[in-house]
Formats: sequence, structure tokens, C-alpha cells
Amino acid sequence: MKLCVFGSSGRMGRLLLEEAGDSVIACYDVVPPGMKADVPLPEEVDVVLDFSLPSAWNDLDRLLSPSSAALVTGTTGLGYHEKEMLAGWVKERAVFASSNMSIGIYALGKLLSTAAEMLAGDFDLEIVECHHSGKIDSPSGTAITLAEIWENSGGGSSRRMFGRSGAAGPRSPGETGIHSLRGGDVVGDHQLYLLGKGERLLLSHSATGRRTFAAGALKAAEYLKGKAPGIYTMDDLMRRNWSGK
Repeated sequence: MKLCVFGSSGRMGRLLLEEAGDSVIACYDVVPPGMKADVPLPEEVDVVLDFSLPSAWNDLDRLLSPSSAALVTGTTGLGYHEKEMLAGWVKERAVFASSNMSIGIYALGKLLSTAAEMLAGDFDLEIVECHHSGKIDSPSGTAITLAEIWENSGGGSSRRMFGRSGAAGPRSPGETGIHSLRGGDVVGDHQLYLLGKGERLLLSHSATGRRTFAAGALKAAEYLKGKAPGIYTMDDLMRRNWSGK
């Protein structure tokens, strides 16, 4: 498998270069060691790995356009324009998109989905996420994904409160609270507070290093080999792990 890393000078990009080794035959970035996106993507590239920023996606689009290479992306904080680009890419190539490549976070989401089905209407959800001081988007893409899982599983409405300050008033029924902490070199912590009358549950996940995300991205790249154009997620990858298909 021949890989390309887009965003090769970032934290995840540098780690992917280390983990993938000789499988990487091209890398792109605005500063060395990458090349600019106006340098054509080598024809033999099977999968492009993207851990960049939404602001870089116009360059990513120019890079992908002439090729049929598959794409694995973990970029978060997408706006309307980036979501439109993603919708266009999945018509032309296999795209694996996930806000978090961790198996542990995937399991956390499954636990939250089950809890939502069991506790709907009786428990409130508050999400607290903590990341390093250099993280740009807030809240994290993982926190947004977890909120969507709760909502889609019947736990609450799509009404979200991003932090609280001053006379915020009483909590609205079905509301989901999301709170972001930033500081130090925290890789990623997510805590889910399920708050009921007279009892509460706490589900949490802590990433102790980024290598788990890099390993997940490389598994996703391997999974995409030979796949038809379309969107693929952690559900597809984990189903393959369970079934062997």
C-alpha cells in the first residue's frame, strides 16, 4: 500500500510519517518536509491520509481532483464549505471519515447509545472534553459526535449548550451541555456525565498518546483498499473486525 500524508508537519502528520515508514511516498504541507498541493499527487498513491485543518481543504481538493486515490480524514471543525467538498469526494473515491480513530472512543459511543435507549427522558447528558493548549477547534469533533449519538439514540433533542455563564437560567429539557477545557499537552480526555434524580453515571475515555489515532488511521487505510466510492466510518471498520469481512 502506497500512502500520501497531507498535513505532514502537524502533530498527527509527523506521527503518521513515523508509523507508516516506507509506505509513505509523498507528503504535502505549507512548510517542509511537505510539498505544496500544486505538485501533482503520484499516480501510484493508493490512499491519502489527511489530518490537517479545514482551512487547508481547498488545497486538499486541488490535490485530489486529478486522482482516484482513496482518502482517510480525521480533520474536525468542518464548516458548510468543507462538508460540501466531502460530499463531492465520496462520489469519486472511497472516503473514510472519523472525528476520532480510537477503538476506545468507538466503544464509548456504543455505551452511550445503549445508555440513551435505556435512560431517555430520565437522565441529562453533560459532556466535558479536555485537549492541549494548541487545539484550534472547540468543542472537539469527538464531543460533537458523542452529542449526536446521544440525540440520535433518543437521549435528548438537538438543543446544545456550549458552556454556561451568568444567569443562564434552569436547564432546558432535552438539552445537552458541552464544555471545553484547554491546556498543557493533554492528548484528549472525554467525560460523559449522565445525571438523573438521585443517581448519576460517569463514562470516560482518556487518550494517553496519539499513536492510537495513527494506528487507527492506518487500519482505515488498509480497509479502504479496493472499496467502491462512498463514505466509510468506524462502524464499517469495526464491523469488519468483528465479522472478518
